[in-house]
Amino acid sequence: MTFYSSIGKPGPFQIIKGDMPGRIDHPVTPPRRRYLCKNYSLCLDLAGVLNWDNFTCRGCCGEVDESLLWKARQVLRKDRSLKRLFSLPQVKTYTSPSQRDISNQDPTIKEGLK
Repeated sequence: MTFYSSIGKPGPFQIIKGDMPGRIDHPVTPPRRRYLCKNYSLCLDLAGVLNWDNFTCRGCCGEVDESLLWKARQVLRKDRSLKRLFSLPQVKTYTSPSQRDISNQDPTIKEGLK
């Protein structure tokens, strides 16, 4: 557990272009990043796969948003050349208890669930 795990929600968070204007009277400030976070490398890969210009760790609890991971895996499935550049973990999938009970009772139903 990290010292910031009790705050925020899973990240990373995309920075929209209008969030950081680059005018002279309003200079660009670098986004807040947690370089020592255990998921920083994964967040970099997510931002790359999802083609984000920038991202921030501000407001993140130190965990990765599963929905972003799922979206990025879908992009990798469509564009296999990205697989050489980025590595993402498998998305966790869950089976409902009713499906487990049914598949244990009748082998013909088990085949239909696959």
